[in-house]
Amino acid sequence: MRTHSITINSPQDVINIISQNPLARSGLLVMISLGGVLIDAYQAAMIGFGNKYIAEEFGLSPGLTATVNASVIVAALFGGLLSNRVINMFGQRFAFVIGLGMCSLGSLAVSFTPDIWWLLICRIVMGFGLGIDFPLAASAIAELRGTASKKSGTSVNLWQMMWYISTSLVYLVLISLHFSNIVDEELWRYGIFIGAAIALAVILLRLLFIGESAVWAARVGKYDLACKILASRYGVNAKPGQNLTTGFAEPKKSVKGAYRILFTKKYLPRTVIGSVVSVMQAWQYGAVGLYLPLTLATILQGGLSNALAGSAVVNALCGISGGAIGSLIITRFGARRLSMIGFSVVTVALIALAFWPQVSPWLSLSLLGAIIFFHSAGPGGLGMTIATLSYPPSIRLAGIGFVRGVMRLGGIAGLIFWPMLWGKFNTDAFFLLAIIPFIGSVVCKLIKWEPVGCNVDAEDEEVLKQLRQHQ
Repeated sequence: MRTHSITINSPQDVINIISQNPLARSGLLVMISLGGVLIDAYQAAMIGFGNKYIAEEFGLSPGLTATVNASVIVAALFGGLLSNRVINMFGQRFAFVIGLGMCSLGSLAVSFTPDIWWLLICRIVMGFGLGIDFPLAASAIAELRGTASKKSGTSVNLWQMMWYISTSLVYLVLISLHFSNIVDEELWRYGIFIGAAIALAVILLRLLFIGESAVWAARVGKYDLACKILASRYGVNAKPGQNLTTGFAEPKKSVKGAYRILFTKKYLPRTVIGSVVSVMQAWQYGAVGLYLPLTLATILQGGLSNALAGSAVVNALCGISGGAIGSLIITRFGARRLSMIGFSVVTVALIALAFWPQVSPWLSLSLLGAIIFFHSAGPGGLGMTIATLSYPPSIRLAGIGFVRGVMRLGGIAGLIFWPMLWGKFNTDAFFLLAIIPFIGSVVCKLIKWEPVGCNVDAEDEEVLKQLRQHQ
């Protein structure tokens, strides 16, 4: 810890201290922060698997069942938009508990659902919780590192690797349940129940290891708490000054002002590229990634066990490795360029898969693997990375929440429309899906904003002045 004391008088002083003293060893804290991503991916993949069985059990069409399942994404959209208000009112630590707590209770109830309406209500509760959680996690990681460090891009983008670790876990759980003499129609219920238990474990880890946000403490006038956090987490001896200022006191007004700033001339290109990358990657993943067992069951022989095993292999070998490699090379290539490359390769692979869907199971697996790999290494995680690193702390949660919200629209489109397109066109549907990553690559080519290594934290005082003017 520094022996001399640093005086802080504003939230910007706290932000500057963090930027100058980023945590060197924050791997464990980053992984715990990203625990909500693990739950989000787990429950999404589990419901994607159970779509067919839910339709059969409750007598619904596949399209209507997918629509009901997509309710979690709609709720998450609104939850993401509310995350800024939640942390302003309750702080980071308690907001973390609120988000995953709602998800845990909702998923626990889903596993015992007696009818489709109960399922719908529980999915909405889960969605709100997941929507609140992710912006908090991404913002917490950015605060640990400080956006001036290029390592922030690596840390934030690790959420994509976590996503594929979680989806791989889903298929391993399903395979284990499948060989435990549990009927196939009940696998999704058992799987979601296990997901609720994992969510509770993540909540406990966060309570033990994730503390309060120093920036939030300063922003609401709790400078003694901010100094305590700076000392314990960053090793900086700080004390409150004589001319203390706060960021904002009224959550409703600050939230409205924050969303307004996202669309000003300075921040609009950042909002557009983050939103487009997020929407397009979610659309393509909602179609290919979540319905991977369905796709492989059509292409491969051997029934459910082979489809689940193939899904686990593709996710583990291609998804996890892609997410890890993408996080390692983002500091060299940048988020925009990596997104453009990933979208381009996925476009070509989807067209090839449409032309030669069943020429060879190995060719099909290779193409699907390429799609998952370049999605994971490229735009899969980078939309949210762009959003996290494009805005200063005072509007970061609003930016992440908005981009995460519109990203859900892409997920809804993939979740709802892909079963319909697949049912009508079969593997020819890949031709139509290829349009999505193509649009993403074009937008990345046209908008030149690159957030990796850009010290957007330095813009916070300017943005806070604008927020005060709105109030």
